Amino acid sequence: MTNQITATIEFSFKGETHRPSAELELDQLMQQHGTIPPLHSMLATLHNIGSYSYEYEMLEAEDVKFSNAKGEALNFFNNNQFDLAEFEQDWHEKNILTQLGLIVKQNLNIDDIQQHPKLKNVIIAAYQLGQKTN
Repeated sequence: MTNQITATIEFSFKGETHRPSAELELDQLMQQHGTIPPLHSMLATLHNIGSYSYEYEMLEAEDVKFSNAKGEALNFFNNNQFDLAEFEQDWHEKNILTQLGLIVKQNLNIDDIQQHPKLKNVIIAAYQLGQKTN
């Protein structure tokens, strides 16, 4: 199942209420950018709101509200709020474990690294050390 969530910003401009909204494919955004891009500018772009306009300033002044969480995104969704930082961290950890799991399977013939927590911890520590030195 893919990770999805709907992001909406409600704001008033010229006496009218506007609700730019988009259903976000979180896995796709994470793969493309390594993070969830700034949502205010994303929604503005999708709804043809110029970044140098007063309308954009009004949009930017409001919080993003979330709804319709699907997949693992549900674990980070509560009361129309979505913990982007926690989702991103979890996504990166799972992505790393998937990649490392393939290496473990090829070299040690272990199908599920989760069944070997000590090995998993050593491999993650080695990976993190390698990241620090790069």
